[in-house]
Amino acid sequence: MHRFFVPPDRIRGSTITVDDPQQLHHIQGVLRLRVGDQLVCFDGQGLEYLGTITRKGRAELLVRIDRQILRTQEGLTLWLAQGLPKADRFDWVVQKATELGVTRLSPLITHHTIVRPTKKFCEAKFLRWQRIALEAAKQSGRTTIPTIDPPQSFETLLPLIDQVPLILMPTLAVTAVPLSEVLPACAPAASPVLAFARKHGGAGAGRKTQAPPKHVAILIGPEGDFSREEVALAETHGARPTSLGPLTLRSETAALVTLAIVRYTLGSV
Repeated sequence: MHRFFVPPDRIRGSTITVDDPQQLHHIQGVLRLRVGDQLVCFDGQGLEYLGTITRKGRAELLVRIDRQILRTQEGLTLWLAQGLPKADRFDWVVQKATELGVTRLSPLITHHTIVRPTKKFCEAKFLRWQRIALEAAKQSGRTTIPTIDPPQSFETLLPLIDQVPLILMPTLAVTAVPLSEVLPACAPAASPVLAFARKHGGAGAGRKTQAPPKHVAILIGPEGDFSREEVALAETHGARPTSLGPLTLRSETAALVTLAIVRYTLGSV
């Protein structure tokens, strides 16, 4: 079933109006859907609808809502703050992080960031990242679209994450605790990771059951990692420096590896 994003203000009563030129071209010119064909629309805020095309026109297309599709929402909120990598690698991060269920993305300018974005750069890239996130949400079956912040300094971000219960900071800049030791202590009782730890006497094996965090922030440095000073500053805001093992990963690889591990460990997979 083909899925299309429709802003909430285009959904009124039992009718959805599709008037975005690109969407119209895709529906009518590429897919050649006709009156009576069904499609799925989502509003980017968690609601999804199964509908039937009732009228076609050059400027708009009308869809009758047949039923609202109930979708289970993620119980875990993931916030990825990533140092801007070179070239167009952040485009790839946006796409894959959206597929992995990230709720918020914050591109960062850090001490080792090579890219120093101008206002024109930020405006162009911001629109591009929003389009990439939208397409990735459509492809992956999400009903929500992640929030993407404009590029900001590392120091500006830190006060914003003060209230996040778990802040992970994979880094090679300092000696850090392996992620495999940090996460079992945060995992729900039914987590396969915690079950394995209990069986083999690993980290978290003897802990009492507690509610796992529902909000996790992940801080990833750019090429060259975070500086020692940035790690120390982040620790004052509650960040936990962690290690992803002996291999040196690209910045964008480290982000996706951490996201996947966190989702698995905290019970979202």
